Amino acid sequence: MIPEWGDDGFLRPGRYRLSPENAEKLLVKDLIFKDSETRARLWTGLESYLSRFFELEERHREDVGDVSLVHAIWLGGSYVSTKVNPQNIDLTVLIDDRAASAMKGLPGSRWLLSAFNREARLDEFGVSPLPVRYRPIVSVFRAERLDAEDQAYLRERGAWDDWWQRCRTSGVDKSEPTIESAAPRRGYLEVTL
Repeated sequence: MIPEWGDDGFLRPGRYRLSPENAEKLLVKDLIFKDSETRARLWTGLESYLSRFFELEERHREDVGDVSLVHAIWLGGSYVSTKVNPQNIDLTVLIDDRAASAMKGLPGSRWLLSAFNREARLDEFGVSPLPVRYRPIVSVFRAERLDAEDQAYLRERGAWDDWWQRCRTSGVDKSEPTIESAAPRRGYLEVTL
């Protein structure tokens, strides 16, 4: 089910799981964006950016097996709002830790580092990506018993889940989050690939 925009121009707080096709319907093809000069171009840039991961995954299929390199992406920021002409797509890329580790040192695997150079990816694709190394966790109960890498994953995942639901306080410099902006005020998308 495709979520609806609120009167404030955002989705209601929470994470909404969508297919790429439904995300495109909501973020690009919705009639409220018919006059947008940036949305379709940015979506094409996102698809090109993600295709680099898919190509790398296919190239090393024997090494990664059936595991997908990109578990999912989280889309947030002004692109996930009713702003007609956002300037970029802010996203978190959940990279499968097992697949990325299996590719380490293989031809083309340097992409897994350069893919998150935000300035370069903004210039090349119009995206501002942040990585989270996805790790399947059997149980989060008694998290203190998890190893350091599992704990770090849960912390990082939780931090970005929190971040994408925030709205900046109007009139405040973009680089300065405030305590007033910490409460969840908008939703974001999880796009399954």
